[in-house]
Amino acid sequence: MASVTKPQWGSFAKWSATAFLVAGLLMVVDAAIVATNIVTGEEGFLVLGQAFVGAAWTGALIGLLGLYPGLADRSRWLSRAGVVFAGIGVVTFAVMAVVSLVDYVGILAGEFDSIGVFFIPGVLVGSVLGFVAFGVASLWTDAYSRTLGVLLLVPAILVATNILRFVAGLEAATLTLAIVIGDALAMLAIGYVLRSSPQLSGRLEPAPGEVRHG
Repeated sequence: MASVTKPQWGSFAKWSATAFLVAGLLMVVDAAIVATNIVTGEEGFLVLGQAFVGAAWTGALIGLLGLYPGLADRSRWLSRAGVVFAGIGVVTFAVMAVVSLVDYVGILAGEFDSIGVFFIPGVLVGSVLGFVAFGVASLWTDAYSRTLGVLLLVPAILVATNILRFVAGLEAATLTLAIVIGDALAMLAIGYVLRSSPQLSGRLEPAPGEVRHG
């Protein structure tokens, strides 16, 4: 099997931190929209908020792909699975962002709710399985710091929590706001850790004597 090379994945690794930071800022915008809805009761911007959510997760998953070069030779199968999961998530969230924006401007007015259910499988695959795969792979190896590995699990935990609270009938907007803020902080923290430790980002070869996991 060919090794991961810089021409193939270098750009993803280079922009990984920036992608997470931008994703976090986009999620902050959605948090502001949700907070405005709570305070004023105005729901007109909530669909626009979904566009920001879709764009934020698209950015975060692109950033996640940037971690692959450092993990490819250390946790081969788990990192490859993570790439597949993240790729599915990128496509799903990008389409969701576009559909939400088109709905907001009136071209598909009122149709997002009926279409949104079709995004759920891809959303779960990308935001949960993708982040869990990369998080576990990171913790399993020394490619990245343990702090980063733990942070990578946070978005997946928040998504799972969000699903469970709806199943439990807990639909308060304040809980939605708390989860959105949590997502924003997690993405910003991941971006900060990557930006603060550039020597870890994009490591392409395992250290001498390092054990490779399947």
